[in-house]
Amino acid sequence: MDTETNPAPAAPRRTLLVRRGRGRTGGSTGLDLWIQRGREAGRRVKPLDGDLRSRTLSLRYPAQDEAGEPIPDGASSPSSEEPTDMQKWLRGELDLMAEGDGSAVLDLGGGDRVVQEFVRDLSLRDYCDELGVRLVEAYFLGPDLEDFSHVVEVARSRDLQAHKTLLVLNEGLVRHGQTTRGVFEPLTHRPEFRELVQDGAAVILLTRLVCMQEVVERGFGFYDAVRGAPDRTGRLISPTTRFLIRKWLSDHEAQHEQAGTLEWLP
Repeated sequence: MDTETNPAPAAPRRTLLVRRGRGRTGGSTGLDLWIQRGREAGRRVKPLDGDLRSRTLSLRYPAQDEAGEPIPDGASSPSSEEPTDMQKWLRGELDLMAEGDGSAVLDLGGGDRVVQEFVRDLSLRDYCDELGVRLVEAYFLGPDLEDFSHVVEVARSRDLQAHKTLLVLNEGLVRHGQTTRGVFEPLTHRPEFRELVQDGAAVILLTRLVCMQEVVERGFGFYDAVRGAPDRTGRLISPTTRFLIRKWLSDHEAQHEQAGTLEWLP
C-alpha cells in the first residue's frame, strides 16, 4: 500500500474513543474509519454500538458469522435504549476492556444523557487512568449552528472529563454549490468555537469521499480497496475508486499529523 495511507505505529496507550453530540453528522462513518485504521496497523479495536436506531457499526462489524459463531472483536450492543440496559452494557464492556489489551470506540448516536447519567456512578476518567487507557471524545460537526450549540453545551459541561477532545468538521455534510470554507468559517470564527480550541480541543477536517455511497453499497473496507481486494460479491474495485480512497486516507493522515492527534486514535 502507498506509504502515505499507512496508519501510524501503535500508540503506547490504548484508547476509549466516545462519539458525542447529535446524530446525522457522520459520526458513525468517522468511527468506522478509525476502527479500520487501527486494525490496519495491527491493533485490536472493538466497536461498541449504542446507536440502536441506525446500527451502523453492528451491520459493519457483526458479532457472529453466518453459522452463528462469534467473530472476535465484533460489535456489541445493549439489549435496548433504556438507560438501565445501556448502563449495564457499558459496565460489562468496561470490564472486558480491563481484562483485554485492545481499544474501543463507542457510538451512542446522540445519547449524551446516557453518558451524563453513567459518569455520575463511575468516574470514567479515573477508571481509564487506572487501566492505562486514553479517554477521547469526538464531536462531529456540519454547518448546522443548532448542532454546534448542542456541542458547546455538552462540551462545557465536562461531564466526561475526557483526556482529549476532537472537533471533526465533516466536509461530507457540505451541500453541493457550497464551499467548505464558506460553510465552516462562520462556525470556526464563533467565540464559543475558539474557546473550545483554547481549552485544548483539536480541530480536524474530515474531507469528502465522493465515492462513499459506493463504499457503503458494495461493503468493502477502505484499506482493502487500496490493496486491490474485491468487494463482498467478488467484484474488483475500479482504479479510479481506489485512487479516490487512497487520496482520502492520505488526507486523513495528514490532517491528524498536522494537528498532532495521531496518537489519540485507537
